[in-house]
Amino acid sequence: MQGIDYTTGSIHRLLYRTAIPMLLASLVNVITQLANVFFMGHTSQSVLYVLSLYIPVSFVMIAIIEAMQLSVQVAVARSRAGGSKVFTELFAHMMVSGALLAVLTGGVVLFMIPVLSWFYGIPSDIRPLFTLYVGGMMAAGIPAVLAAVSGAALRGLGRAQAASWNSVGMALINIALVYLFVSVFGLDLKGIVYANLISSTLSLVISFVILLIRKEIVTERFGLAKRHFIALRQVGIPVFISYCMIFLSTFFFNKIVSHFGEGAVAGFGVGYRIQTMAILPGIVIGSAIGILINHNLQAPHRPRAYMSYRQGLLQSFVLYIIIAIVVWIWREPLTAFLIEDAASRIEAARYLSVVALSYIGMGPMMTTLLTMEQSGRGYQALLLNAIYFLLIIALGWGLTRAFNHVIYFYGVIAGMNVAGTSFFLIFMRMLKREYMEPSPQEAKHTEGEASLPSQGYSTQT
Repeated sequence: MQGIDYTTGSIHRLLYRTAIPMLLASLVNVITQLANVFFMGHTSQSVLYVLSLYIPVSFVMIAIIEAMQLSVQVAVARSRAGGSKVFTELFAHMMVSGALLAVLTGGVVLFMIPVLSWFYGIPSDIRPLFTLYVGGMMAAGIPAVLAAVSGAALRGLGRAQAASWNSVGMALINIALVYLFVSVFGLDLKGIVYANLISSTLSLVISFVILLIRKEIVTERFGLAKRHFIALRQVGIPVFISYCMIFLSTFFFNKIVSHFGEGAVAGFGVGYRIQTMAILPGIVIGSAIGILINHNLQAPHRPRAYMSYRQGLLQSFVLYIIIAIVVWIWREPLTAFLIEDAASRIEAARYLSVVALSYIGMGPMMTTLLTMEQSGRGYQALLLNAIYFLLIIALGWGLTRAFNHVIYFYGVIAGMNVAGTSFFLIFMRMLKREYMEPSPQEAKHTEGEASLPSQGYSTQT
């Protein structure tokens, strides 16, 4: 089992080498999502309205995808020394778990569609379109989960470049398919469903073929091994709950904005989708930091774990200064390019005018949360997420109802993005204390070793 050695060499270079391929894949994913918004934004406001209402629902399947791929990435990185047999057993367990979770989650969402339609007050003529799109995306989520597991396995093995090139290729295919199905065949939302089904299945097949070619998978019989689910419990469950929390929060976000009409919902949905895509680089950097940390947990390398977070956070800050300024300056041309409907376009630009500059704090905040989730602090990250979203919902709901203007809700989001930077130094001190300072047992052992030469010298004297 070969790949990148994260225990030696320049941390900056290793972060670049790990994060850039992953970032490239994320940027292509961003382009894919923007392409989807573009194609849908030039159809009708009803289609864009459904696409915006689906944003909260999408986080339910994203919760499964992120929980599984982060768990697999951490588990593979930590068990890498076990060889192909241990990896194959782990991979099989995670693939089966991912498939079962995807099917179960999709079934629950389908059962809840009437409740969602009632809660949002979706007009009766739009409800069939909403039901069809949600059902189709839940079906497309099953191969997407399995593709995410196989891609995470490649990254955990130190083959981030192979996983990223696979993602890049599939994203380009996805864009081409969406254009074909939507713009040429006029399938609208069904075109996105078909494109996702095809591209996710292809991604899964390619990842599996790479594992076979690299001889990472062996053909042996395995039984149930509970040890393989440790990472799923320690990493996956907190991540899953975090994304379920995002589902609930965006669920109420849409409810807050729906008070101001369908145009506001459609515009906010596009602006929030742009924000969701803007946080991907922060997530990627946090994921790269997590890989470095999990490869440097042994005593001789533990200081590198701390330095990985410190240097990665600096990279995240620099990157998000650029992202925030670019999105803020180009907010109107960007929204005008993506959306044809005038009312929705104005609302999306208004959202970005208030929130975009706060990405300078939001991006590093996501980097830190991902680092926490992959370094055994998932439940602490979950608590911080809960506080963040609860404050946005409570303050946003109260201020918009008190002043009857949606811009107060946008201001609350921006304020919380800035306030989220307050725990960076606290977390950095925690890592420094854990990884840079010796434990009491190590300190006692070091002190005992240090005293031996002096005792020997006094005896000889």
